[in-house]
Amino acid sequence: MEIIFDAFIPDANFWDEYADLWKNSQYQSSFQAPLFLKSVVPMLKDPPIVLRGYRNEQLVGATCFYKRGSEFLFLSDMKTDHNYFILHKGLTGAETKQYFKIFLEKIETRKWTFRLNKQPSWTSYMDIFRDALSESKLYWKVLPYNPCLVLEAESPEALFKATNKQKLRQKLNRLKEKDKVVFEVLHGEEDLDHWLEEFYETHLKRWADTSTASTYNDPARRNFYKSCVLAWIKQGILVRFAIKLGSRRIAFVTALIENGYLVHHSTSFDRDYEKQSPGLIIINLIGRWMADRNMTKMEFGDGGEDYKYQFTKQELPLLTIFITHTVNIPYILNVKLIKFIRQHNRIRDFYNARIRPVLLRSKRLRKKIT
Repeated sequence: MEIIFDAFIPDANFWDEYADLWKNSQYQSSFQAPLFLKSVVPMLKDPPIVLRGYRNEQLVGATCFYKRGSEFLFLSDMKTDHNYFILHKGLTGAETKQYFKIFLEKIETRKWTFRLNKQPSWTSYMDIFRDALSESKLYWKVLPYNPCLVLEAESPEALFKATNKQKLRQKLNRLKEKDKVVFEVLHGEEDLDHWLEEFYETHLKRWADTSTASTYNDPARRNFYKSCVLAWIKQGILVRFAIKLGSRRIAFVTALIENGYLVHHSTSFDRDYEKQSPGLIIINLIGRWMADRNMTKMEFGDGGEDYKYQFTKQELPLLTIFITHTVNIPYILNVKLIKFIRQHNRIRDFYNARIRPVLLRSKRLRKKIT
């Protein structure tokens, strides 16, 4: 197998090859769908670096990265719940090991630093990747990230039953007393601009009085999100759900269809109706929609927010993998600090509640200044 790992501006031929690989990969991640990644590349200041593997001139492995500061990240990290290495499902274990081995050798030779966020721990290739890391001469560390909660049922009706809580039916009835309630399902660009404006408005209001204010007051952030939505629509994998009360949308879910199941991705609801819990009611309505289409799995994406545990207790661990050369002492010390914070709940909670919001605000401020 021939493996190439370099800065590369993907051309039409690459995207055709990648589209074929993605369709034949074991994990057809929505966040690494061809049209989504293609839409992101023009936003980069520098060309991405792409790890490409060819077998008999066929692309059988391709992973795109971009540089942020001193680190390389998955290109999909710009908008994702998880990041996969996209590998052909027909690759042998030995070929997969070779792919990772060359990846790590190039990192060592070029003294690069990688932060692989939101790595699904459950992939079939993870043990092979760990073996390759162990055999390398690099510094590496695997740390737990956020959990990914999954509602997986034996049958479509069992999935609906798990979402069909009595208290949510009661709250839905209270909404109906206020005005006509419509469950809206959109697959294309229907009323997209108005839908997004309402989504942004509720998102800004929802997070206004919290330590993590919404970023959708930034026009650049709005444009980026819209470009993501359009790419997923063109790929044929996006579903927009909403609850309309009268003529006004009061709850939103941007969902993605991935390997026959649904990823519950971006959400918002109108705080004026917080007592009626429209953000929870919509999950119940999505459960019915899924059951009618013989779907049995809903993934709640990155994060262990309390509301998700009302529907499932099943957690799939996501990981962060740090990789750098052994003489990069400042970075290694930083990783050790991150590990310490994540292992101590009180310190982690203090960091998330007090320090991280300040850092986020300062980053936004620097971005506006520059």
